[in-house]
Amino acid sequence: MDASIDPVAGIEWLAGLFPVRAARRRPLTVMFTDIAGFTAYAATRGDRAAARLVQRHDRAVLPAIRRHSGRILKRLGDGLMAAFASPAAALRAALEMQQAARGVRLRIGIHAGAARSRAGDLIGHEVNVAARIAERALGGEILVSDAVRGAADGLAARFHPVRALVIAGREPRALFRVRETTMSAACQTASKARCTESA
Repeated sequence: MDASIDPVAGIEWLAGLFPVRAARRRPLTVMFTDIAGFTAYAATRGDRAAARLVQRHDRAVLPAIRRHSGRILKRLGDGLMAAFASPAAALRAALEMQQAARGVRLRIGIHAGAARSRAGDLIGHEVNVAARIAERALGGEILVSDAVRGAADGLAARFHPVRALVIAGREPRALFRVRETTMSAACQTASKARCTESA
């Protein structure tokens, strides 16, 4: 495991958010990342090449999580699960990750909702939704739920609707592909009405 991935820090962060009872629900933004086509890549290129690819994933992902005050909760093979205090922080981190992930088919899924903490992990339906969103993403994509899009005002990003996520027994959930827009620094701090964006 990469030395910069500290599961104890993630557990302590969750303990601070859930200070009274481990089962209490709390709003959080959950992100899953992985590498598209990783299983086939590892089978054809071998373990060493696969390990190097995971290292490239980490170099793109870990600094952005730290910069935006996220916490890594667990390693998941070629990806990971992280949590952020807000959708905006998670989105900013995701956009930076994709910029840094040149040559890595990075997939990112983000969802915001209430989750429970148990034994240093996050559990609940909303966590499962975030994982399913990441599974739907293609290499190089960021997919987010409507809950994330609705809390992303002011970000230099555009949201393009894609096919809704359908989970048995639940209403279809709108999904959006995120693309960063090119904006001046002054424009990023101004109101939308005063800004001219270019894709």
